[in-house]
Amino acid sequence: MSQALFCLGKPEESALYEELEARILALCPDVTPKHDRTQTAFVRQVQFVWLSLPRRKADAGCLMLSIGLPSRIYSPRVLYAAEVGPSRWMHHLILHSARDFDAEVAAWVSASWGLIGPGRQGGATP
Repeated sequence: MSQALFCLGKPEESALYEELEARILALCPDVTPKHDRTQTAFVRQVQFVWLSLPRRKADAGCLMLSIGLPSRIYSPRVLYAAEVGPSRWMHHLILHSARDFDAEVAAWVSASWGLIGPGRQGGATP
């Protein structure tokens, strides 16, 4: 398990990060976590999923999961979505516990991972 820099000094968030990282790595083979001080990106050929701290103080103890997909997800679980390029949507969800990473969220992460072919490690978004 790797240490998320953005969770340092935050025991609740660190524990949740470890559980979510394990689930993402189990679901998406050949993925590498790339840490920086504000988020962790999960990289195959390019970055496709991110974990970070939510911006709202009301979400303390939670993590934000961001997922890149080619079309918008319409779900009450999506806090907000933005079209960041042609056929490139970024979806942001708040995860309160590892239980929130259920079959529906796993399917979205898996779909994002499936869009990225195996190859060199990089830093661009899908």
